[in-house]
Amino acid sequence: MAEWRKYYPNEDDEVEEDEEDSGGDYKISGRDSLVFLVDASKEMFIKGEDGEPSNFDMTMQCVRSVYTSKIISSDKDLVALVFYGTEQSKNPRNSFKHVYVYHDLDSPGSQRLLDIEKLLGEKGAQFAEKTMGSGETSLGDALWCCSNLYSDIKLRLSHKRLMIFTCRDDPHRGDGAKDRQARTKAADLKETGVVIDLMHLTKPGGFDVSLFFCDIVSPPEDESELGLQIEPSRKLEDLQKRVRAKELKKRSQSRLTFSLGEGVNLAVGVYVLARTATKPSAVKLHRDTNEPVRTKTRYFHAHNGGILLPNDMKRAQVYGKKQIVMEKDEVDKIKKFDDPGLVLMGFKPMDRLKLHHHIRPALFIYPEEEQISGSSIHAVKTIYLHCADTFLVVTLHLGLWH
Repeated sequence: MAEWRKYYPNEDDEVEEDEEDSGGDYKISGRDSLVFLVDASKEMFIKGEDGEPSNFDMTMQCVRSVYTSKIISSDKDLVALVFYGTEQSKNPRNSFKHVYVYHDLDSPGSQRLLDIEKLLGEKGAQFAEKTMGSGETSLGDALWCCSNLYSDIKLRLSHKRLMIFTCRDDPHRGDGAKDRQARTKAADLKETGVVIDLMHLTKPGGFDVSLFFCDIVSPPEDESELGLQIEPSRKLEDLQKRVRAKELKKRSQSRLTFSLGEGVNLAVGVYVLARTATKPSAVKLHRDTNEPVRTKTRYFHAHNGGILLPNDMKRAQVYGKKQIVMEKDEVDKIKKFDDPGLVLMGFKPMDRLKLHHHIRPALFIYPEEEQISGSSIHAVKTIYLHCADTFLVVTLHLGLWH
């Protein structure tokens, strides 16, 4: 294998790099997306007691915090800001009344952060009143507009989340038709994989979630999530804490099959408990426009200069002083010997586990019921039967020769 790259040094490089796949982890998992759906009714602009900021101001400060963290840590994620219950209407083709799309679903940037700054404080409330105003409310139209924002995105999205900020537990004031429309559109969004969360804010007399919003929001994704909180957020710190807990998706590093032997398999997700924080990779910029530069790779024929497509190129290996030419599919079949997964080898006493066996931070595995039904039951039985002073011995199959 020493002379393999002598003929094709970049055999694994793609002919053209996709902009979506040029950002590290996005090549595997896609991009996260988050839509802020904010109530712009007059009740949101009422200041709290003892000079506390209004619910609208708290929401905008929370949105600004999320925008800032996205720009620093994951600038390729998509974020949108939509207001409902406005007097003015601004959305694609102006199909929905009283819905104002302040920011389309796109990557955050410095200009968007400056736009959020205009909505902060007393001047921000005046700017919002002048720009959008407060009018009738139709949450169903707002959810429909958000659905269109998602459908217009052509990129691969790994996680879609929508957060509703409001201080009104009955936004339609008993209008049954609007309530049914909102429930229908919320169900449509959830069927397409959008997670709907409610960030309800304080109001005089208390916020009754069961009155309307219990049928709108999504159920908790797992037991560790906070789920639907009954008490509304009274302070900015409480609201930021709830948003921060919901903002990031708990995603597994990978999903593997865990073989217990004799055809008994279960699915597990692999989670990283601790990892080293690294600086983001460098981004190449154009020296004149300061815009990000896209890299494209093209292969040309050595004699006629024509562009070579992937199916025009072969792989070669010198063996016994002969050059053996193979197709890419043949090379892939040679490399693969088994499906990736974990295989249970047995159990060892705890006293056989030594300190020098630790070579890197441990990974946490958790049964994945969505992949193989009954994985949790098999995992519990296995650990329960061998929990006394023993540890599992497993082998990891990558499924590829390197």
